[in-house]
Amino acid sequence: MRHGVIFAAVMLCGLAAGKAEAVTITSDARLTLPEFAAKSGQDPALFESRYAATGMLVCSGVYSTAQLTIKDDVVTTAAHAFYDTDGNPRGDLATCNFNITVEGKELAVPLDVTSLRVGSRKPYAVAPVHDWAVVRLAQHVPAARPYGIGEPGPVGMPIVMLAHRHRGWVHDGLKAIEACAIRVESRVEKLSARELAIDCSAGEGASGSAIMAPGQSGAMVGIYVGWRSTHPDRPGPFSMTHMNFGVAVEGPFKNAILGLAAEPMADQSRPAEHASAVPATVLH
Repeated sequence: MRHGVIFAAVMLCGLAAGKAEAVTITSDARLTLPEFAAKSGQDPALFESRYAATGMLVCSGVYSTAQLTIKDDVVTTAAHAFYDTDGNPRGDLATCNFNITVEGKELAVPLDVTSLRVGSRKPYAVAPVHDWAVVRLAQHVPAARPYGIGEPGPVGMPIVMLAHRHRGWVHDGLKAIEACAIRVESRVEKLSARELAIDCSAGEGASGSAIMAPGQSGAMVGIYVGWRSTHPDRPGPFSMTHMNFGVAVEGPFKNAILGLAAEPMADQSRPAEHASAVPATVLH
């Protein structure tokens, strides 16, 4: 998870960065899918089916949230799920898997790493709006309905954030969903997607989570990528110095999703290449 510890000028001397892996907002309302369904008076099985497209991307022991998007063989997540703070691949990317549970069965689906498209291969060194990734799976997951995509509405738009895990959360290991809102939208580069500051809480492993419009046909309007805080080790109200944020599904990110979804699946009978031989395509 990318992050930034913000310090006031008077605190700069002798203050080390905190070890927090995410930011918790005092309005934290994360629920399991059955809890969320019960709160809204709906069938838990309906929610499990509606959000079945969310899974985990696992690369060399690093866990990130990822989801089927538009098609049942296309996955979106954060670029830093694949690249570390120095811009190095997280091991051999050809060995990464997308883990997903559908109809009670746990699947570990290999990636077609040759299809990987990212906003940057050095996501920690650039603006967070480049911290996105799209990749094709080596096989379809027909039992899970992929999320559609849309663009975020104005500031104040209600959203839900859906993560596969939040390490440190009381229900870690279960999908977590939270009703929250977009609080600030920033266009940091003219042709880039917007950065979305949100008042959702997060935990380690939530990077790449879908930020969605609520409701039965809710579209994915962004993905969660990181946090900024002056006090990441303790909860606090949302502010410009204590927030989680994501990148909107628009601009190069949206184009990458649509472009990959339109391409036919590659021949998976060929031997897999080592990731160093097939670097990710970067789209600006």
